[in-house]
Amino acid sequence: MRPQITEQITGFDPNAGLNIDGFMASQRNAQSAHRRRVREAARLIVDVSEGRTDRYFLKQAFRPTEQSALVKLQETYPGLINLREAPIGGMSITDFSILTLDVLDRILYGYWDATPILSKPMVRMHPLTDFRNVSRYLMDGAATPPEAVPPGAQPKEKVLGPQTLIQYAPQKYEAFTRVVWEAMVNDDLGIFTDLGQRLVIGANRGIELFLTGLYVDANGPNATLYTTANKNQIITANGAASNNPILDAQGLQDAFTVLARQVDADGYPIILTGKMYLWYGPKYAAVVQNLMHLLSVQLSVQGGVANAQGFPSQFIQVNNWMVQNLVPIMNPFIRLVCTTATTQDTMWGITLDPGAQNRPAMEFGFLRGFEVPQLFQKVPNTMRAGGGVAPELGDFYTMAQEMKVLSVYGGKQIAGQTTVASTGRGV
Repeated sequence: MRPQITEQITGFDPNAGLNIDGFMASQRNAQSAHRRRVREAARLIVDVSEGRTDRYFLKQAFRPTEQSALVKLQETYPGLINLREAPIGGMSITDFSILTLDVLDRILYGYWDATPILSKPMVRMHPLTDFRNVSRYLMDGAATPPEAVPPGAQPKEKVLGPQTLIQYAPQKYEAFTRVVWEAMVNDDLGIFTDLGQRLVIGANRGIELFLTGLYVDANGPNATLYTTANKNQIITANGAASNNPILDAQGLQDAFTVLARQVDADGYPIILTGKMYLWYGPKYAAVVQNLMHLLSVQLSVQGGVANAQGFPSQFIQVNNWMVQNLVPIMNPFIRLVCTTATTQDTMWGITLDPGAQNRPAMEFGFLRGFEVPQLFQKVPNTMRAGGGVAPELGDFYTMAQEMKVLSVYGGKQIAGQTTVASTGRGV
């Protein structure tokens, strides 16, 4: 009984096959008719604009009033007007105005601009030859001052300290996309022309996330790079006026103080030179611009004097020397790597130019020939019978065209003495 009820209510016959082929054919016919009407609408607009057709016919296409004009349009631009839509004695408005939207008002906005790799200036770039581990050695010792030696005595031997071994291996990073032949045929807006650019943007974003991860982790400044042993945290124990200051004029001065107090394994000062890269997140964008464009600074600390109540009793006014050797890098990827809400907006740091240091803070290695992401396309393997390769048909089985991007890189922290950082939380 249940099949009968279903048949009676819905008209569904369980013994009859579904006419899928007929449905698909009708869909194709409808799409073909629409494309033909759009094409003829475009031809009419061009003919009117170039004077080959009177503007009267364009007006009739929008709002028909004369049957003779519609007949002329039907003859000159077949498929544009369906006369059954315009009965005699009651001319109806056709969908020509809708068709013109497809012709005149169709815009494809391009994708976002290419993403630069912001952190590159802060790492030592090094080409790699293969996928095996690379080794980096740090050797300390034998650099203490010589001592006075009595006549005839043997000088004290200087010995090298224990070496530190740092290793990493590059990895390959890939992504690919596929466009079927039907989509390529229908693409009159050039939707797929920037696929390569999109893949490269994604690859650059991956590199930036990797580099940012060398000096940032989920909780703030990377705990492997910014350690108590490296004395590169901006805290009072390392000479700062306060613990983890926010990014301001006082915070910058604290960072310079911590950098100036760096010593080697024997406890002797390290003379650090070169440009300094100030890295920070979006929250400090306006703060850094204000700091970079200061005309002068009035200080009641670091040379000025404050009274017991905290009010300045002596001011000193200085030029904005703090930014003379400073290069700002606003890195929005910090918020993606650091997932701790209380730190991701407040953290900041300074990293010295790796090219000016014997021991850079970080190293980034790339496979030779892959300094930048490389694009590859699958070779088409469809050939016409008796003819040559048909590149537009792509793969023989799927009729799709495929493209991929490939990057090969790795990296590691090297020496923490050339960088300092603050969580910006004041604790």
